[in-house]
Amino acid sequence: MHHYMAELRLQGQSVLVIGGGTVATRKIRGLLETGAELQVLAPECSPELRQWQQQGLVSIREAVFTEQDLEIDPRPLLVFAATGSSLLNQGIARMCHHRNLLCNSADDPRTSGFLVPAVVRRGGLTVAVGTQGASPALSRLLKERIEHWLEPGWQGVVEVFGMMRAEVLRRLPDSHVRQAFWRKIALLAEQEQCHRHPDPRSWFLDRLDAASKTDSAEDHPALSKRD
Repeated sequence: MHHYMAELRLQGQSVLVIGGGTVATRKIRGLLETGAELQVLAPECSPELRQWQQQGLVSIREAVFTEQDLEIDPRPLLVFAATGSSLLNQGIARMCHHRNLLCNSADDPRTSGFLVPAVVRRGGLTVAVGTQGASPALSRLLKERIEHWLEPGWQGVVEVFGMMRAEVLRRLPDSHVRQAFWRKIALLAEQEQCHRHPDPRSWFLDRLDAASKTDSAEDHPALSKRD
């Protein structure tokens, strides 16, 4: 059985983190930029969590976890069991499972409803490495390799590709032609090192201008390098 990888939109969604130590702090650090409503439940919290509370980034309730804490309203979209006790984390994960709540148990992928991959982020570009929980250390190592390989500039390429979606749809109304264009332009972005181009938008438009002159989904001679 393979896990299903997905990017979740957490803006305005309730996320419950149970625990206030090093692990919980690390989990929350990765959630801060998502816009989620972060709720922390712990008898004690790290100084970093306190600072985020003062900045209005998280809400903290100082208490020892009980099963009733999973009945909160609004119902959390995600739960992170990140206490200092493996047995407690596993227990929380099982309670969440019975309530159809997705829970990440910090130290036990077997009882987790979802796992958190190692992530490389460059603006709108995200690359995730997961091992289905088999080896977080290996995930981190591969993440470091990707960080080294992923040169600066790819973020700008992603932004241009996203910005041009509506224009491509307007100029290439035929779906087969459009799909062929996107496949070709993605390959050319790597081959021609678009991430190093001084103006990725003009690079893109040159190729879109040429591609819009043909109505063939399979033959795109106009996409050849023109710079």
